[in-house]
Amino acid sequence: MKYKITKEQYSKLVYKLIDAFFKDAKFNKDEGGGYLTYDITVDGEDTAFIHTKKSPHISEGCKNELVIYDETILKITNFVPIFRKKVFSKILIKYFSDITGKDIDCINFDMKHPGSDDTIIYTKKFKKKK
Repeated sequence: MKYKITKEQYSKLVYKLIDAFFKDAKFNKDEGGGYLTYDITVDGEDTAFIHTKKSPHISEGCKNELVIYDETILKITNFVPIFRKKVFSKILIKYFSDITGKDIDCINFDMKHPGSDDTIIYTKKFKKKK
């Protein structure tokens, strides 16, 4: 039996999952090297980080980039599959932008499709509406 899930339903599901997963997250600011980076940990385990504009590690054309570690994506996809990458990415960006106050415009994470051993690197830059 196949079920259809709307974009709105998927968005709500993912937001609630992300909120539950990151509710106890610690945001450690690191201002070394003349730029600001946020290391995000949950229960003492590194889960993600945010590079800001002057970071030498940021992807080209990004002002603030959210990078999610492989293990974190794996934990999240155990509960909800990422079949709408763009919606999933926008929700993650909104969630972390709201918490940090940074205007995150890029996201980067690796993912595997169910039943496949191939890893896909997903990088997306979202244009901000003025």
